[in-house]
Amino acid sequence: MECVSFPGFEMKIGNNGIPWGIIFAGMLFSLYLVWQIPNGVYFSGDGGLKALLAQQLSAGVFHFDLVKPSEIWIQKLWSEGLYAYQEPFVYYLNNRYFITFPFPFSLVTAPFYALFGYRGLYIVPLVATWVIWGTFYGMCQRFKLNLFNTSLALFILIFASNLTLYSAMYWEHTLAVALCFAGMAILFSPTETGNLSSKNVILSGCLIGFSAWVRSEFFAMVATLTFLGCLLTILNHNYFQNIREKIKLNQSYFSVQKLIFFLISLFTTVGLFFLSNQLIYGHFLGIHALQIVEGFTLARRLKEAWESLQEISLTFFEYFPIAIFPLLYIFLNLLKKATNKVGVGLVIIGLLFLISLQGVTLVLNWKTNDLSAIKNWVKQWGILLFICASWLYLLRKVDVKVTPRMILIYGICILFTVGVALLVDSGSDEIAVGGKQWGQRYLLILLPFVSLMGVQQLNVIKENSPSIPHNISLFFVGILLIISCHKNLYEGTVFFQKAHEGVAPAIEALQKNSNRIIVVSHQYAAQVLESPLRKNKIFFRIENSQNLVKLGNALVENNQSSFIYVCYPHRECKLPQESPENWKFAVEGQNFQIKMLSLGKIGKYPMYEVAIKPIRI
Repeated sequence: MECVSFPGFEMKIGNNGIPWGIIFAGMLFSLYLVWQIPNGVYFSGDGGLKALLAQQLSAGVFHFDLVKPSEIWIQKLWSEGLYAYQEPFVYYLNNRYFITFPFPFSLVTAPFYALFGYRGLYIVPLVATWVIWGTFYGMCQRFKLNLFNTSLALFILIFASNLTLYSAMYWEHTLAVALCFAGMAILFSPTETGNLSSKNVILSGCLIGFSAWVRSEFFAMVATLTFLGCLLTILNHNYFQNIREKIKLNQSYFSVQKLIFFLISLFTTVGLFFLSNQLIYGHFLGIHALQIVEGFTLARRLKEAWESLQEISLTFFEYFPIAIFPLLYIFLNLLKKATNKVGVGLVIIGLLFLISLQGVTLVLNWKTNDLSAIKNWVKQWGILLFICASWLYLLRKVDVKVTPRMILIYGICILFTVGVALLVDSGSDEIAVGGKQWGQRYLLILLPFVSLMGVQQLNVIKENSPSIPHNISLFFVGILLIISCHKNLYEGTVFFQKAHEGVAPAIEALQKNSNRIIVVSHQYAAQVLESPLRKNKIFFRIENSQNLVKLGNALVENNQSSFIYVCYPHRECKLPQESPENWKFAVEGQNFQIKMLSLGKIGKYPMYEVAIKPIRI
């Protein structure tokens, strides 16, 4: 029997072919998603900016800022406001341009770009996702789940969650989740002795700390685990013996010594990240943190955090409907503790609880006469609410128990979600918290834990009730599973494909065009287009006639007479509609006129060929 090692544990490959078959099917699906991506196209503009830094590093230019071209006139124009990017995506500090995103992801993916080109950028997100699945399988083995439960948990994580779609995005989320989840699997997975070794505790702290190098929201997990670690250590005191016995906590599982080892490894890893930020950016929090600390006030932060908390929580359940089952499970448990007379009252309270998830939004839409939003709400949640209420009613007499492991997972989910809401910043130009995404990308780390807990709760119902409640719960979870799979397998794939449309024709047209200068109306266009064109093109951003004339003047002085103007399709592009009379200027006594010729819509981008011609007045 062959053994495969994963961080902190081993897995045996024997007769359990179904789980490995599910993982293999997931690998094929993720490869299919990567195959769907046109060459040079990114899911979002964030990926384009990270790719620019990765491309630069792969070429041997070991600078963590975007190095400026050697031409002085280009540098001058950029410094005068014609640079293609602006805050909060790129910051100009100490005469250098820094992208807002942490440097480690670009640094890690740069060697793969050097070896395999554009497709090499996707190796890290892809392999990181596979590592998550392998770690999750190993965790199921450690928790001694049977074949059915293990297979179900894997299927939920791989095909019913939005995690798999991120395997085919040039984004650092899966790498951060892989690091953090591996560390947490070591920390919380039981061992044969029931204890944690000091070596495993240190390794766990390092892995979790490194996840914060990659994604800033994982500082919330650092804080969450620090709090829980301290709490578990406090419970080791003899004064709390009754509590330990009640929750079946092994006194030696997380001793003071192990807490110290964990915190030292965790904070040392995080501290090294702060030090690297200070050396590179001159700010220990890094560039990304500037979005949060700029204009910071406590009242504003709390207000935005409350709004973010509502949105990210709702989005999590919308794109991972099967998470509703653990939510209802704990709700039913609390009701059973509150009263033994559940009956019809349970249904009423359950309905009120579920409706409250969207009730406020529904009322606001009604007040603003947004009837379409109300119809969409009824269509999306109405049937689901009825099914949830039915399950609550049918299981009203079932004794649903909450294990210490479930309490721990619930605690992690709540604390981490609140921490993320406090940390993340939603830009004024973003359509949602997290911008363009599929599902709530900030909470991806919770998906494996919720998947595992849901399956364990099904098992608890099976062990503590007759077969009918268990079969009802299986049917209920099956409905949620179908909804989740439709959401992420079908709708997610369609969204993923549409997100990459309309860009490749524009890239191809610009590559074939002989003009070296590309001007965009909005930085979002440059984020997507510059990376595949960076070797041969120089990008500027111009939104008004004044800067257009400024560029025309500089081009004439440098013996150039034309360029391409690209409009970003999702923002108003005013410049082509302005009068050409505003585009006249003189250089050394010679008068010039800027003229725009429409090239039509190439891909999804309206383009213009701009010529600078001498005129007589």
